[in-house]
Amino acid sequence: MRAFLVPRLLLAAATAAGLWIITAGIRDALLQSSSGATQVASLVPELVPTALTVYQSGGGGVAATAVGGVVLGVVFLALAVMLWRRGATVVATWFALVLASALVGLAFDLGAGWSWIVSYGARGLLSSGFGVATAAGALWGLAAGWVPALIARVSDAEPVRGRTPVWLLPVAAVAVVGVIFAGAVTDASRKEAIAAENAAQREVDSASSFGALPDPDAPGVPVPETADGVIPDDPQWCTPEKATVLKGEPDAATGHRGMRIQLLNFSDQPCVIEGYPDIAFGDQNGHLLDVTVEHGGSFMAQDPGPQRIEVPAGGYAVAVLGWDAASPHGALVTNTVWAAQTAGMVRGSWPIELDIVEGSAVVVTAWTVDADPTNPG
Repeated sequence: MRAFLVPRLLLAAATAAGLWIITAGIRDALLQSSSGATQVASLVPELVPTALTVYQSGGGGVAATAVGGVVLGVVFLALAVMLWRRGATVVATWFALVLASALVGLAFDLGAGWSWIVSYGARGLLSSGFGVATAAGALWGLAAGWVPALIARVSDAEPVRGRTPVWLLPVAAVAVVGVIFAGAVTDASRKEAIAAENAAQREVDSASSFGALPDPDAPGVPVPETADGVIPDDPQWCTPEKATVLKGEPDAATGHRGMRIQLLNFSDQPCVIEGYPDIAFGDQNGHLLDVTVEHGGSFMAQDPGPQRIEVPAGGYAVAVLGWDAASPHGALVTNTVWAAQTAGMVRGSWPIELDIVEGSAVVVTAWTVDADPTNPG
């Protein structure tokens, strides 16, 4: 008794596999084309999820397509052998290819969505594009299945004898499971490649940016609007109703930095101020930067010491920040300066990039009358 692995069925299975691979390959080639041909790809069934082919590197997409075609041929061969044994019609064999192609598409859908299933259970399939390859496979089988079906047709003059190879169905089942596994591995490889590419891009961006790139998930606390302090009960005090704090421009010396802070009396009466301005710094994530603020003199300015000064109407007081230069590469840096006349008053802020990094020490001089208010540095 001869088995049913006759040349006609093998040719039909090979034809089905070849047509399937050609169709999937044409779609992928169109999608990767730099011309307007990418629009035509929507007319070709998505036999393999796009994420498993177009967005792969190192031949992963070609491998997924080849595996899918081979498995399709094996599954169709198993179904065709069973149908041939029973003298099936061309239409029945045609729909056997529809079923085989849909099964392979289902396996790819499960493989591509496996990470979603693991993370979110069955509902994760709703976000993974599940079902696209299954439907595309059935559609392709309807459109192309008649060709292998005609090749595998049973002739009236040809006797139907022999037994069905019992190993074909288990092999087909294992092959379908293999597609699921291959799809899951290919999708995991794609995600790893994307993660590595993003990490490399972050390194490039970080090297060309001032400080570390902003991280919306970074831990931290916002900069408080006020610091602990007692505002003197003095009607002449330079309160926000009479005066405002303005920033100057950064200045530099070898290994050292400085920046003036001015207090403008915009009222029509003199006001008084005493002591040191209240200073804080915000990082690129909008959080309070860990900086030690000290009172005194620095390389950039002498400290006159706290003293009560009178700021004339339209006049200025000035204080100077001083710090040592530091490398901002990959660090939390100053992205905003916050300041108030004295501790206890509401701080104002200015966006500015300074190489005051996390852990730095900044020295602040006391307020003194600004002899040269036109000097912003």
